[in-house]
Amino acid sequence: MAKWEYGGAYGRYPIGPAGFTYPDGSQIAVHNIFDTLPEFMLQADLVFVDPPWNLGNLNTFYTKAERNDHLSEFEMFYLRLFECIDQIEPRTLYIEMGKEYLGEFLMLCKERYRWVTFYNSTYYRKRDNLCYIIRASSKRKKIPLDYLDEEEAIKWICENEDYACIGDLCMGTGLVGWYAYMAGKKFVGTELNYKRLAVLVERIAKEEAKS
Repeated sequence: MAKWEYGGAYGRYPIGPAGFTYPDGSQIAVHNIFDTLPEFMLQADLVFVDPPWNLGNLNTFYTKAERNDHLSEFEMFYLRLFECIDQIEPRTLYIEMGKEYLGEFLMLCKERYRWVTFYNSTYYRKRDNLCYIIRASSKRKKIPLDYLDEEEAIKWICENEDYACIGDLCMGTGLVGWYAYMAGKKFVGTELNYKRLAVLVERIAKEEAKS
């Protein structure tokens, strides 16, 4: 379907099996979270991830990525997500989440970090699209994220958090990578759908062409 083509960026900026690497060492790749985590993801000392929020949402992403290996239980996915987070061991973790599994995600964060809180947010800049952004860290920090749209929150995090490299395990069309790039910071990320990930590659290429 045309709405799943994401502007056709993948045709102009194809991403091979090795992924895409930038001069500063930032790196992205097409990857199924159930496969072995790419080594480059271990560089991230800060993670922001917006994973699927429930089983239906998850399997829709598999469909859009032209895959038929749908899951029967959402728990399988989010436990694997936290296995990857445990491998990376970021000092600070952000997770964007809907209400349905917010409690489970908060519990899993509290098992790993001393300070865990969450902020009210929205997505697609529509106030009726409610979501939450969890922040989990070894250090307590008061930050102005409440009621920011997800994109504004990601921009603030990329510009203001203390990190050397930010990682995203579900990059989508690449907001985390884009705002890290615009902030002059290193990023790493993986995404199931090559068509979505190519949107970030094209966006950065167009920005580079201006300079």
